[in-house]
Amino acid sequence: MKLVDALLESVSGVEAQATQVLIGLHWIAVQSRYTGMAHVFRGREGFELSDAGAIEGKEILEIAARLKSWEPVEAGLGLAALSSLIDPRGENVNVFDYIMSCAPGKTVTCIGRFPFYERLAGAAARSYLLEINPQDDELPAFAAEEVIPESDLVIITGTTLINKTLERLLELSRNSIAIVLGPSTPMSDVLFDFGASVIAGVRVVDQEQLSRSVAQGVKFYNKLAGIEPVTRFRK
Repeated sequence: MKLVDALLESVSGVEAQATQVLIGLHWIAVQSRYTGMAHVFRGREGFELSDAGAIEGKEILEIAARLKSWEPVEAGLGLAALSSLIDPRGENVNVFDYIMSCAPGKTVTCIGRFPFYERLAGAAARSYLLEINPQDDELPAFAAEEVIPESDLVIITGTTLINKTLERLLELSRNSIAIVLGPSTPMSDVLFDFGASVIAGVRVVDQEQLSRSVAQGVKFYNKLAGIEPVTRFRK
């Protein structure tokens, strides 16, 4: 968990409380200095947070430390809390255009079922899509050890921080352009230290609209209101 430890260390000493915590059907949103997000991964059936209903007002670092948990909902809450302490600075651009500019003639691997995959696969010379529960021509997640080292471009969902696989995926991508993408991505330089070439997350511009989206069950990223894309490139 070196990556998780480094992320938590990067915000240590910050004093703030959770002013709003939303755990919706598909997304978690935590507000402190900023607003952080994370995808909701289903964990054990019947699991309930020990402090459910009493999380707001707690020290944000206490909540962020839950990123180390192996329970997906708890870890997702920790990730959102961590991101709420990080300034989501960067360019207000959609990273998709950059991805498409890199794809022609290249071998591309996507970790996560991104909506642009079919278009990306059409532009690339070869493409792979890896998922925990693969469908059709998708590959299982453990195929990463084989296909990532031969890839020129690797696109990784930020939710891999929740299941603790991002660190290894970045190691495998050390000879590739590695992009960590999605609302669950913390906009932290630490990801560059561990091998990311590009980090692409979101910045909240309207808290009320985002809260409504999370609370009312919006599933897809492009339908979340109150956010804008933000992208940073490793220098």
